[in-house]
Amino acid sequence: MKKPIKIFLVLLVSVLSADFLFGQYREYHLFGLVIDSQQQPLAGVEILLQDVNTSRNYRVKTDKNGKYVLSGLPHGKYHVTVKKDGYETRTFDWDFSAPQERMQKVEMETIVLASEQQVKLASRAKEAQQAVNESMEKIKKGDLEGALKILSELARDYPDDSNVHYLLGLTYGRLQRYQEAVMELTRVTELVPEFAPAYLQLGYCYQNLNDQDKALEYYKKAAELDPSNTANLYNLGLILFEKNQIDEALSYFERALAIKADDADTLEMIGRCYVNKGDLPRAVEYLEKARGLTTDEEKIKLLDKFITTLKEQIKK
Repeated sequence: MKKPIKIFLVLLVSVLSADFLFGQYREYHLFGLVIDSQQQPLAGVEILLQDVNTSRNYRVKTDKNGKYVLSGLPHGKYHVTVKKDGYETRTFDWDFSAPQERMQKVEMETIVLASEQQVKLASRAKEAQQAVNESMEKIKKGDLEGALKILSELARDYPDDSNVHYLLGLTYGRLQRYQEAVMELTRVTELVPEFAPAYLQLGYCYQNLNDQDKALEYYKKAAELDPSNTANLYNLGLILFEKNQIDEALSYFERALAIKADDADTLEMIGRCYVNKGDLPRAVEYLEKARGLTTDEEKIKLLDKFITTLKEQIKK
């Protein structure tokens, strides 16, 4: 009578052990996709899962369609490594620590692997951006020679980078090396024809090279691309005023004033335009507004004298 009971207990333990093992080793059914940065499936990608607590490993590879299936994964926390020759290696932490009575199907998020070449290019681009940022800081602090050294090296490594050429042109301009600045800024206009600041800086360079016609050409192009830049409109008006093209100069000064109504320099130049047109009362009106906004003591004295002279002429 005792022997059957013993056999029954052994069978019971065996059944319970089988149930326990089934619950431990048949809990999760994972499936997913691995693609490259061009959204193409990657075959032969190895996915290694290591249980953080037991160090037990599970491996699976993607098929020709970039798909993988891992069935019967026990619950646990896993450190995951995804790798393929010629591509970056990526790591993840997957948490499947919740025990499951029945196998759970889980669709994993698509994994994207960049090629090693793309990773290198991205790394170089990041380094280049850091160098650009460093050069900008040096320009802000007035360390133009330091900025020039960094930017010259970048221009050799990245000959088609418009940002590098623009900053290089800007630096040359501030160093009053205008011919070199023109070369760099012209390259910017070739790379990015719609970039208004490059034309503005070219106008500034040619103005300092005493080529007023070229300066006008580039200032006008900048005004077409960015009609709200008051500094550019003012420069245009100033050159035209000096060339005695008063009506055209006045039109640019008025456009600048419509955007920035409290600019003393623009108000003064509008007043001077009206002096040239013979409209002295109107000239005084604008010059007095300019005088009220001016903080420079020497400029205030000059304006006061000029306004007084005009008022005397009006009385005659």
